[in-house]
Amino acid sequence: MEDHAAPTPSAARSETRSTGASVPARRLRAAATVALGVAGIAALTGCSTLVGAAEKAVGSEPVQQRHYDVHADAPSSRTSDDMAWFLPDWVPEDARDIDVRLHVSQPGYELSFVSDEGVDLDACEPVDGDLGGPAMPAETLPQPLPTTGLVSCGDGRVTASVDDRWASWTTAEAVPGDDGGSTLRQ
Repeated sequence: MEDHAAPTPSAARSETRSTGASVPARRLRAAATVALGVAGIAALTGCSTLVGAAEKAVGSEPVQQRHYDVHADAPSSRTSDDMAWFLPDWVPEDARDIDVRLHVSQPGYELSFVSDEGVDLDACEPVDGDLGGPAMPAETLPQPLPTTGLVSCGDGRVTASVDDRWASWTTAEAVPGDDGGSTLRQ
């Protein structure tokens, strides 16, 4: 006949002493080790995915672009806390099909739109030459860009009417009188 008696307290103590931990404690430590390993692998492989998603959400690309159907959809300098994403005051209120593209850390800005009213050129100053062309490769501006007849409307960029669109861009060389505040030249 077999003896099925419970282990004596001294036998349980000797098992704990020989391994350094009770069976439940060893299981808990093993589970924690596995969880830590899984978390480490996820951090090494999945972290870049999470960072990429976060960057996409907040816009960390150096050149960013936005489109607005009409002037009222776009932020203005009076309504925007974001210094980069607002239309200059000289853009007429009937502007539509508005494309804005900018470089977030160096000079580079382009704006194009359609307007029946047009830009009030009386508030702008003529610019001599093309000042080296656009500061960044033009993607939303009509092509070819003019190299004469350009004006600056006080924001350090040049502006011109090209076919049926108005276009404005930061030039490679600073517009004379530009303080750098709106074109990142500081």
